[in-house]
Amino acid sequence: MVITEINEHDNVSTTTPYNPYRGLRIDHQPTSLVAIVEGLTMIIIFLGSLIVNLIALVAILRDKKLRRNVHNWLIINLIINDLGITITSMSFSIISVFDHGYFLVHSDIMCLINGAGGTGFSFGNFATILAISLDRFLSVVLPNRFPPSKTRIIIYIVFCWMVPIANIIPPSFELISDFKYHPFTHHCSPIWQACLYYIICIIILFGITVPVMVFCYIGVFWTLRRQQQVLRSYAKGRADDDSLDDVGEADDSLQVTNPTTNTGLSLDDLPSREGKVSETVEESSTSNLDGHGVCKFDEVKSNQEKIDKKMIKQRSKRRSLQKKLTTDKRIAMTGTLLVMTTVVCWAPYCIVHSCFIPIHVTHSLGVFTMWLAYTNSLLDPIIYSFMNRRVRARYHAMMSNFRMTVCKKN
Repeated sequence: MVITEINEHDNVSTTTPYNPYRGLRIDHQPTSLVAIVEGLTMIIIFLGSLIVNLIALVAILRDKKLRRNVHNWLIINLIINDLGITITSMSFSIISVFDHGYFLVHSDIMCLINGAGGTGFSFGNFATILAISLDRFLSVVLPNRFPPSKTRIIIYIVFCWMVPIANIIPPSFELISDFKYHPFTHHCSPIWQACLYYIICIIILFGITVPVMVFCYIGVFWTLRRQQQVLRSYAKGRADDDSLDDVGEADDSLQVTNPTTNTGLSLDDLPSREGKVSETVEESSTSNLDGHGVCKFDEVKSNQEKIDKKMIKQRSKRRSLQKKLTTDKRIAMTGTLLVMTTVVCWAPYCIVHSCFIPIHVTHSLGVFTMWLAYTNSLLDPIIYSFMNRRVRARYHAMMSNFRMTVCKKN
């Protein structure tokens, strides 16, 4: 729609686009190809994030073992934050793509809900990943001093909610910023031109949170690497000891002497299985061994059984340590991927909206950075599900039950 403006002095008429949205610039029409592409991509991200997060949440809550694992409580908290971004921010962005923000601009309450929800859950996402990193660091690097506990996880969760609440209070009450609609990102967010608030947010996210997460996982992988080296050296040492024992048995074997025949039995001749035990006993009886020789033979047999049990126990312990090490590596890799995707998805948005870096923000650049930040909510549950074997098994069971239900109805 256009209106005609008449200049009273020179009677020259000019036409300008009519904009009912309080001075917001309209870059394209709601039915244009640009709006359709933006809307479809946003709908795909929205539906994908909503479905994947809900499935992951249901899988954890329905599995008793997953639900009782206190570390998964932080994963549940992360999923809740991703769902919060999906519902309170993505849904409004879909509407704003087609109405140019008319709904949010003309409703201060909805703009506040959109801005506070998107900003708060985004900070909650960073805080939760920070808590996951700290929990992994304490569990792997300092397990004796800080063993896993429900109290620690509850403290983490409280921290994850206090940080976003503290960050949305200033713009909610218009203290050092305010929530306004941004046409380049199709949602309400704090006025980033308020440099004080922007600097506070950047320091919290990329000055404190990200370096702490990086430090935690460097410590985790360094500790896991040392544990792996210890296990390898131990296994190599055991192999060397076994080879030396095999060589030494020929020279330093224990002799059981028959006083009548004056012949001896070495450890190579001693029984290692029940069949050899019976054969050796029969041979000793036919060779007229006296009581002293039989007692000596029983003593050697008892010592050999103790050695075998000790070796079996050590091998079992080594296997359990190796299994724990593999699990810790997988969990550490999951946390590292969460950190990387979060930084990669949100860094462009923070750079583009910088209040002190002169960047010409076009509409396409603003939309791309916002959509990329939204994608983080879709990637978090995918990474967790892909890296957790039990969650994948739960997904398979859920799909099998769903197919069976559908087949029964049909």
